Amino acid sequence: MEAVEDAALEPAIGWLADTILANLSAGGKLESWIRQAGLGNDIGQLKSEVEAVEMVVSAVHGRAAGNKPLARSLAAVKELLYDADDVVDELDCYRLQQELQPETMLETDGAQQVEISRQNADNVQSSSTADATTIPRPVAAGNSSSRKRMRTGQESTHIAAGDLNGWNKEAFSERIQDITSQLQGKRDAITWLLKILGSESGVASSNHFQRTISDPRRRTSSLVQGKVYGRSQERGSIRTLIKEHKSTAGVTILPIVGIGGVGKTALAQLVYNDLALESQFDHKIWIWVSKDFDEMRLTREMLDCVSQETCDGICSFTKLQEVLEGHIKSKRVLLVLDDVWEDMDDGRWNKLLAPFNSGSANGNMIIMTTRKPSIAQTRGTIGAINLDGLKSDDFWLFFKACAFGDENYEEQASLSDLGQKIAQKLIGNPLASQTVGALLKNHLTVDHWSNILKTEAWKSLNHTGGIMASLKLSYDELPYHVQLCCSYCSIFPYNYGFNAEELVRLWISQGFVKRGHSSKSLEEIGRCYLTDLVNLGLFELVQSLSCYVMCGLMHDFARLVSRTECATLDGLQCNDIFPNVHYLSIVTNSIYWRDDQTGNIPHSEMFEFFLQNIVASVRKLRTLVLIGKYDFFFFKAFQDVFQKTNNLRLLQMSGTSTDFNSILCSLVNPTRLWYLKLEDDNAEHKPLPHVLSKFFHLQVLDVAFYIVDLEDSEEWRILPPLGMLRFLRRLKLSNMERVLEIYDCPALEVFDLFQKGHNHEIEHKSWLPSLRRLIVSDCPHLHVQSPFPPSAIFSKLLINEVSTIRTMEGSSTKTFEIAGKGGKMALDDKILAFYNLKDIKYLKISGFENLTSTSFRGLRCSITGKLLSLMLRHSPTLKELQLYNCPLLKQLKTEEEGNVQSNFLSSFKVSSSGYADDTRPSSAVDGLVHIPLNLRKISICECPRLIFDGSREGFAGFTSPKEEVEEDGQENGRCLLPQSLEHLYWSHYSRKALRPCFVGNVAHLKKLEVIEGNLEYLQLDSCTALEDLKIICCDQLVGLEGMQLVGTLRSLVLDKNSRLESLQLHSCTSLERLEINLCDSLVALEGLPSLVNLKHLKIPLESYEPIEGIELFPALESLEVNDLSPLNTTFCKGLSSLRSLTLSFLGATRLTDEQEGVLLLLRSLQELQFEYCYYLVGLPAGLRGLSSLKTLKIIACNPNLVLSKEGLPPSLEELVIRECSDKLSEQCRLFATSKLEVKIDGDYAD
Repeated sequence: MEAVEDAALEPAIGWLADTILANLSAGGKLESWIRQAGLGNDIGQLKSEVEAVEMVVSAVHGRAAGNKPLARSLAAVKELLYDADDVVDELDCYRLQQELQPETMLETDGAQQVEISRQNADNVQSSSTADATTIPRPVAAGNSSSRKRMRTGQESTHIAAGDLNGWNKEAFSERIQDITSQLQGKRDAITWLLKILGSESGVASSNHFQRTISDPRRRTSSLVQGKVYGRSQERGSIRTLIKEHKSTAGVTILPIVGIGGVGKTALAQLVYNDLALESQFDHKIWIWVSKDFDEMRLTREMLDCVSQETCDGICSFTKLQEVLEGHIKSKRVLLVLDDVWEDMDDGRWNKLLAPFNSGSANGNMIIMTTRKPSIAQTRGTIGAINLDGLKSDDFWLFFKACAFGDENYEEQASLSDLGQKIAQKLIGNPLASQTVGALLKNHLTVDHWSNILKTEAWKSLNHTGGIMASLKLSYDELPYHVQLCCSYCSIFPYNYGFNAEELVRLWISQGFVKRGHSSKSLEEIGRCYLTDLVNLGLFELVQSLSCYVMCGLMHDFARLVSRTECATLDGLQCNDIFPNVHYLSIVTNSIYWRDDQTGNIPHSEMFEFFLQNIVASVRKLRTLVLIGKYDFFFFKAFQDVFQKTNNLRLLQMSGTSTDFNSILCSLVNPTRLWYLKLEDDNAEHKPLPHVLSKFFHLQVLDVAFYIVDLEDSEEWRILPPLGMLRFLRRLKLSNMERVLEIYDCPALEVFDLFQKGHNHEIEHKSWLPSLRRLIVSDCPHLHVQSPFPPSAIFSKLLINEVSTIRTMEGSSTKTFEIAGKGGKMALDDKILAFYNLKDIKYLKISGFENLTSTSFRGLRCSITGKLLSLMLRHSPTLKELQLYNCPLLKQLKTEEEGNVQSNFLSSFKVSSSGYADDTRPSSAVDGLVHIPLNLRKISICECPRLIFDGSREGFAGFTSPKEEVEEDGQENGRCLLPQSLEHLYWSHYSRKALRPCFVGNVAHLKKLEVIEGNLEYLQLDSCTALEDLKIICCDQLVGLEGMQLVGTLRSLVLDKNSRLESLQLHSCTSLERLEINLCDSLVALEGLPSLVNLKHLKIPLESYEPIEGIELFPALESLEVNDLSPLNTTFCKGLSSLRSLTLSFLGATRLTDEQEGVLLLLRSLQELQFEYCYYLVGLPAGLRGLSSLKTLKIIACNPNLVLSKEGLPPSLEELVIRECSDKLSEQCRLFATSKLEVKIDGDYAD
């Protein structure tokens, strides 16, 4: 046993003891049941002994490391505690079985029995998964004429053996006493050993262990340790960042993130010593931080790098900072903080970096290396560089340099072949290559290298500074229970993708996730564990697959440190399986495969022999995972072997043509199972195993095969009853997430929890009272003929491809979406009680061609009788509403404030059945939807008949007394909007006029977008807070009125509005962005001199007269035009702040001398872009005269365009070529230097 395994014994014992004691807490259901079963004394003694053992072990203080007798005793205690936990768990299963089957009786003294009532059975709570609570005392049953309540503390003699399957009180008593006795013996032995060692020896041993095993970190320096392989792309990116942030005020912090040994320090050293960056900085500072984030030490070391003076006599941190600031003031500094571990608070971090953030600081760059993505996220000011292993070609060269001492070694082909196999196992990790290279290079023989490959000798913690010792540093950051979660995942194959919710449930099923004193749910706590693993770089999220995987070599490390408890039988490649293994996976992918011609799976006697030999190791299994295909013979051997398992909590099986029912029936203790996942890729239909109804503890059921007719009826297909699975929190049916989910079940017509088949009447009350999430998808024949039972705690809903229900997806606290696909289907009270959606923030409705007068008879709502109105009334916190493709919706009416609350309250009265009561007659109007006053965003698309209320009645009380409302409010475009509305998006607007008005004449509308439609006039006189206006593809638009009242406007975009002739901008003094494109009739653009704050301008200048005047657009920063001719000398002299100029669709082949002269007047220009200039054959000859130009971009221009390097300005730092000819691309590729970055079609040139 390695030292790391010895060191884990103490926390493992503490964790097991806490688990046992929590399940036996006084006053809990289990403790009470045990007394009634006559085992109270035995369990009481066991509980006392567990507490005593925990106390003694707490005094070990790490002395088991290097002390074999002590380590063996602690290991024995740990296994005994596992046995004790199994006994307690098994007792809880019997308790649960009796509560769920009330006909089971407890006998007392042969005269009385304790009856578990049916009322208690309806309120069962597992003591293994929930906090123990007191329960009503069971009633003792005597004869029919008298019943007495059992006195507190009284114990029954036994439970009749025939009443509970497998129950034997005497056997349990003997097991408990035996475990208690052995624990006492081991406790005495440990106490004796600790007395021999004494306290001083303990401290010394612990400190020695920490120094020699747990802390292989070595101080780093700025010097590159030999040749650095690969990393040219990362170095190039950092070069670019350093140059781009040269003028950035303050400090830029770039994190480099990756697991141990991947080369973070080497990359930082490469950049630190890059000659191409030598001139970029006045000072360079290298600091090795490690876990000792001592501000005084770090500041002193920074001073040593920039000053020859000694500061030993300065003890004040403030004074040190002042001295440091004096040395770096007005200078650009590169600071490398290598190996940062501590996620310190903002105060300490800001104090340390204060000298680099002073008022005179400019362009300072900090490169920070860390293993923790959380530190990179909180401390980095720009995106981190996430470092993975080296690419295969670079890594092979590095591997040869480590193993042979020569990257060009080619002498022994046989060694090279072995080296390639070893290198593949190292996943491009440089430190792993150095570790194995040290083992290989001393003996360049085939035998030695073959032995290293077979034993994987580099996977040892005994190699000081090796890869495993390095990875252990990250592992040691975790508390023990999270270490358990991490190491448990090692039983799954390398690169196995875990769904986050599935992974958390795996941990919960093994008891790794503890609630403690937290108010969070176990799932929320488990997600925090996963976040910790990700933040330490041990797991990573694969965005493309939406799953988590264990990072690189961390999988190998986890298998190393958990080998006494976790094991994997992967084909014929299997190390010894320890006899007390608790978590096992069997992977058959490399052994069994289906023959393409016969369809059969070949037999493997050798693998079956392997399987038979692990019988002795399965008795204590808690997890069994079977991955891959297999044949009948393997399955028979598998079934015979695993009949020996008594304590399984989790079973996951995947296979082919498998009789799942038989193996589940063969389990010794099916009631112990918490998590069951069955997968079958065979197209043959199979029934859901009936034995599942006996799995009382089952919390997660995940099955993936088709359901056949279980009722011998051609008319119905019914799932077996699941009523006994009272703890079932997740049902997943398909090839496929949290409480109840049904996916991809094409034959499913009736589901027991929705409604009873045949003549059974549905019991209309909330089933599964803890249900929070319902997903039904791809079940085209599932009939839901009665409403889903209402639930006040419903938080997640997805209904998709179900014949009788519209598509729905949403969350009660976030978003809700309903979509239709045509037809005459109604959406009403037969589907869902919507009142539990009261907290939604976002609502989207689309595709309801027939959403007009649908009423809620079951809810009998007295507001409008409309579905949408009902949902909006029951969603008081709704902030955003989207209506897409609802052609029969006619009118949106903004509620009067006085009516909103009263109507809402009246509609929210809920009866005992969960449905709202009716108190007033319905006022339904076809197509009318009432919207609340608190909406902030409304989006409307393809609703051609939809209008806002613009009638005289709608504006009563809201309009100004000076205004009169026309009889047809919609002809003048009046739309009464909620005063809270900030954003209105309207696509395919069908009316000629649009005039937004607001309740109470108070406007908060900041953004208005009208995209396509018949709009001719837009009146903005009420939009006094408008900041952003966008009108696109409105071909009939001829006028924008009220522009003089929108002085708050900051952005105006007009695109493809071909009939718009004039635009008045005199009052738009706050305008910062103006874009006009393809508005061919726009000839009168007035008020441009008033745009003194304009920063971004895009207009077709050929449509306008030349602009006269000095200091026009003094704040302009970017300009996009398609012609230079209207820009005269006077105009360009006024563009003193212009940083970016884009010339697009130029019609000339070259710029004239006059145009080039105008271009050279733009002294502040830093970026120049030519795009879609199809006729341009040469860039301006005077381009070199643009002394401030840093970036030149050429995009999709003439294929004959040529570019001379001599014609480029010396200040140029970046040249971007995209969608141009190969000739130009290859020409520009040669221009790349250490100073000039050349980027061609997204890739940097070397």
